[in-house]
Amino acid sequence: MARKKNGKKSKKSSILNRKSLFQSQKVRVALASVFLLAFVGVCLLALGSLRSWLLSDVSHYEEPTAIKPQPAEQIYDYQQIYKLVESELLSGPQSQGWQKLPVEKNLQRMKMFGDFPDHNRLLDLSARIAETGAPAQLDLLPRMGCVRLYWKKELHLELRYRVPIEVTSSRPRIAIVMDDMGRSLKTFRALLDLDLMVTPAIIPETHSATEAALLFQKAGREYLIHMPMQPINYPSINPGKNALLLGQTETETRRLVRHYMDRVPGAVGGNNHMGSGFTQNRAAMRIVLDELQQAALFFIDSKTIGNSVAYDEARRMKVPTASRNIFLDNEENIAYIRKQIRKMVRMSDERGELVAICHPYSETLEALRLELPWLRQQQVDFVPASTLVKVY
Repeated sequence: MARKKNGKKSKKSSILNRKSLFQSQKVRVALASVFLLAFVGVCLLALGSLRSWLLSDVSHYEEPTAIKPQPAEQIYDYQQIYKLVESELLSGPQSQGWQKLPVEKNLQRMKMFGDFPDHNRLLDLSARIAETGAPAQLDLLPRMGCVRLYWKKELHLELRYRVPIEVTSSRPRIAIVMDDMGRSLKTFRALLDLDLMVTPAIIPETHSATEAALLFQKAGREYLIHMPMQPINYPSINPGKNALLLGQTETETRRLVRHYMDRVPGAVGGNNHMGSGFTQNRAAMRIVLDELQQAALFFIDSKTIGNSVAYDEARRMKVPTASRNIFLDNEENIAYIRKQIRKMVRMSDERGELVAICHPYSETLEALRLELPWLRQQQVDFVPASTLVKVY
């Protein structure tokens, strides 16, 4: 009987031990699963952070925006814009007369007597047209001897002037600015290795901003401060840490601009990062431009919105300035970027001088590398950005 009882106890103990072992295994499996999930989660977060860090040079690009609509009472019609052009170029004091050419659909062409007008006069006229908020644009093509007036992106008026020989005999000049730089030193080294003049624009708060500036300084190359400014869709679109925002005090705006200069030492000028909202505000831009002027720096308007006043205000304040004419990489596609590069060269032949903006995409760098043999055959000079800025 004792043996029977002991057998029953032993069997019961064995069952309990198996249950305990099974439960212990379940706990271990559960803990291992939790640990594995936590490990995978941490890895994914780390990879996401690493990707953001590596690609941060191009993660904040703002697409160029069309002219912001004005209130109904401020809209001009085409005839009012035409009268502005007529009073300055057709019947103004410096006009030497003109002859109408045959009309083609909605396009009126005129042969103008005399040389291409003074560039400052044309810029003033262009600024007055932009200030109306109308869907009009004055296009200046000195090497072609043409002044063109567009209405709703359609050509309506073309004035043809005589082109002086000294204009056509000089080679066109192009400045390529690469925006959104500052995280990857690898991109800066790739630019230095590229046998083409490209001016980087460095975002001040990026990880390698100061180190990259010193790298280019040591190589004897110039660079810009890519100044973060408020876009029209802020805060859903964020220009980044320590950005220039509308509503900041003048003291804060000036402090930030000086901070940018400290973060990107030795910069020769600046241009706007985003800024489709900020660059429409004359008072805000005057503060920024005054700080740049005191530091003997220039400003290039990236023209992220059609009715930016940044270039116009820089001209008024006698700050050396220029304005973007073309983006090369609105699409991250090598074939598209190569077409834009060739379009850039054609445009420079019409305008004489041109500012192009691109970004540190791998596709952009590859497109520039592939186009180098063709670019070397063109009668055009690639120059640092400072070469094309002017005091008006």
